Amino acid sequence: MAPLPRIHLTRREWIKPATVTSEDKRRMALSDWDVVMYKSYTPLLLFYPNTNNAEGFMNTAMLLDSLRHVLNDFYPLAGRLVDVGNGRDEIECNDAGVLFQETTYQEELNTFVEDGYLPHQLDYHHMFPIHFYCSNQDPLLGIQVNRFLDGGVALGVMILHKIADAYSACLFLDAWAKQARGVAFAKGVFKRTLLAFPSNTVITDEAISHYREEHRAFNPKHHRLRMDPNQQKFSRTSPNGPLPLKSIVLEFHSDGLHQCKKDAHTQQMIDNKIWLSTKDALFGMLFRAIVRSRKVGPDQPVRFLFGINGRSKLKNVKDMDFYFGNWIITRSVTTSRKEVSETTVVEAALAFRQQINTLRSSLFHSISKIYTMNEDMTVHYLTYQPNSDTQFTASDASMLPFWRLDFGFGRPDRTRGYITSGGNGCMIMFGRSDNAKNAMYDVQIQMDADCIKRFIEDPEVQKYANRILY
Repeated sequence: MAPLPRIHLTRREWIKPATVTSEDKRRMALSDWDVVMYKSYTPLLLFYPNTNNAEGFMNTAMLLDSLRHVLNDFYPLAGRLVDVGNGRDEIECNDAGVLFQETTYQEELNTFVEDGYLPHQLDYHHMFPIHFYCSNQDPLLGIQVNRFLDGGVALGVMILHKIADAYSACLFLDAWAKQARGVAFAKGVFKRTLLAFPSNTVITDEAISHYREEHRAFNPKHHRLRMDPNQQKFSRTSPNGPLPLKSIVLEFHSDGLHQCKKDAHTQQMIDNKIWLSTKDALFGMLFRAIVRSRKVGPDQPVRFLFGINGRSKLKNVKDMDFYFGNWIITRSVTTSRKEVSETTVVEAALAFRQQINTLRSSLFHSISKIYTMNEDMTVHYLTYQPNSDTQFTASDASMLPFWRLDFGFGRPDRTRGYITSGGNGCMIMFGRSDNAKNAMYDVQIQMDADCIKRFIEDPEVQKYANRILY
């Protein structure tokens, strides 16, 4: 018998903008980069400890009042998706509302601190207001305030990937937190023309190859989630069912990162002043350890898929930093267990750097032109294969200031993702606050339990990670 959840719902309502959205803003087209995204929610958990036992900590009235007012500037979030045909959706900005829930958690937040903010998966599941997008009546944004016995709070956020990437989600949360403190904030820019490609754009071979590799036609009428009816919900895997998944968190401090970066340079590179970044070294090392942990043949290629923010490639475009929507492209590094055994962390770091640094804005423009030429947009990203032994997806959220999201009661102590439904092979990296001393990054990884065991025991993971939480 499955354990009963310790989280109890106490409030549920729909929050609308403080001011009614005007008629001239009632419809908003999605960009092509939004259209190709699946209708799935991007999850975030922000943990706020009530260290001073303050009364009214993260009080509901303040959160709701500031949310209503910030939605005046982020009004599409209170709307709903509308299918306009040919695989395209638009946002009907009808002020239907953002889903807001509040719960009580029969546990102290301090217990979570001791366990590295990795609660039981059943508890994790109940810390969010919604999980799957099922109909056009579902919200584009859901928020849940989980209150612990000691006054601490875990803020669960679900935002539909179809309308916003992680950068846009952070922009909104930053605005909401600043609105709560009465501080000026950066407003989202919804102009789709910011993504327009230059008239002289040429569709390159690289763009065609990328498009063919990363996209496929998609018919939602024929889409079914493959499940094994013989597998119980919480049981160990059956022959055709998914493997049981486990999440861990690796803490990387400055000393471990410094050593990893040092080992990613040969003497010849140092003599010629060829420098790799700390992240080049870190991700190269992690990819090697992940490949070694996967249960695949020695020559079987394994792909490491990494999402890159397009805004960083278009810095000369005014307002691009505040563009609200999706503007992400993936790059991949491929290797095998045999290649990993025959190479060094230097080569892995160099391969990672090459894929990231060779990305040009022309690739974004070329793919945009391909999108525009396709009248029928029933295509979607292929980068998400949730239970593939040969694919691993990664997100770097360390540059996004989630740890600065102060609603007037202090900054969150940790940020976590919720990737228990993300399949066998997911990673996300969060930055740590400036109060974390030598701790710099938290890397949350999800794989099946057997792979996780091998990954934890990997000599390079043991060498560079300062702490492993599981």
